[in-house]
Amino acid sequence: MAQTVIDGVTVVPGGGKPVIADAAVVLDRHGTILEIGDGAPSDGLFLVPAGVDLHLDNLVQRRNPRATVALDHESVLTVLDAECAAAGIATVCVAVRCEHSPRKGIDIADAAVLAAAVEKLAPDLCCDWRIHARVELTDDGALDALQTVLAASSRVALISMIETTVARSRFSSLAETRRFYAQDWGITEAEVEEVFRVDATRLGLVDDRRKQVAALAVQRGIALASHDDRTPEHIDEAFDFGARVAEFPLTMAAARRAHERGMHVVLGAPNALRGRSTSSGNVLAADAVAAGLCDVLCSDYLPSSLQSAPHALAGDGSTPLSTGIDLIASNPAGVLGLGEVRIEVGRPLTASLRRIRSNAAGAHVGVALWRDGRLVFGRESSGFAIAHRG
Repeated sequence: MAQTVIDGVTVVPGGGKPVIADAAVVLDRHGTILEIGDGAPSDGLFLVPAGVDLHLDNLVQRRNPRATVALDHESVLTVLDAECAAAGIATVCVAVRCEHSPRKGIDIADAAVLAAAVEKLAPDLCCDWRIHARVELTDDGALDALQTVLAASSRVALISMIETTVARSRFSSLAETRRFYAQDWGITEAEVEEVFRVDATRLGLVDDRRKQVAALAVQRGIALASHDDRTPEHIDEAFDFGARVAEFPLTMAAARRAHERGMHVVLGAPNALRGRSTSSGNVLAADAVAAGLCDVLCSDYLPSSLQSAPHALAGDGSTPLSTGIDLIASNPAGVLGLGEVRIEVGRPLTASLRRIRSNAAGAHVGVALWRDGRLVFGRESSGFAIAHRG
């Protein structure tokens, strides 16, 4: 019987099961795990559950590598797919922006184009690509854009509600908001303030749009998230509308309230890896994880951070690696209604093989990626090759 042997690895099974050093993992011809036994010394090779990323939002930057260059969605997606596979991510929810904001570099027409590109390319890609529809509640065209996204693709897995106003900014002051986004978007601070200052007429439509977006998500059985909640009251409002995901709560109080209400609390893997947020004063992922108030990490803008973050959290004592790996695998899979992502006998392998250099924090080299027992990405590494038995 044809078999594949992954030898000389440290296995992180997930689900709180102990890490297994110096192991060999044997797969049958369908990629199902037959045995996890003793193997050669691991020498920095780790076999870990593949990541499930609920929020990857870096398409705008990837499509515009220079001020006068705009790449098409399909060419960017194919390259980003290879990056995510090397980063150890099996399922990617790419952000589709349902808003029109030229100052941010966002054209609302791109939403349907990106959704159609994901639908077209998905069968040929390494990762399982899904759509995270980000709905800007202050935008008059956002609901129509969401409808076009839903019509263009069957792969919408998550809808999030965002309100870009001074009151709901992820920064604690307007001055900080202006400074950060002026650099991020390449515009003046005065132009940033124009984006965030929403007139009373438009603001008066936000609550009704929130209801419509929530109703649409609930009706279609799509996971619904609220974004950048600062207070427990913001969390209660989102929960009452049907949101069961709190994405990037800004304070420990908001994260705690979301946890109390049984919501999935999502924070950024870059925050966990860097030990700080891009917004000063906001909740730190490590603190929330240590307090039991964060159960999902997402890559946000940096795919490589997803697999690195559990190791960083284990290194600083926030959580053991044996359970920290669930923050990027089984827990987000549960948000999407997918099965648990664990490495155990009898399961098809969904995992990433990674070489980690202990003397270089965050320096992970993705060697291989399996999805449901199928090797979808692989490269031989010095001193290692996957063995096949005939």
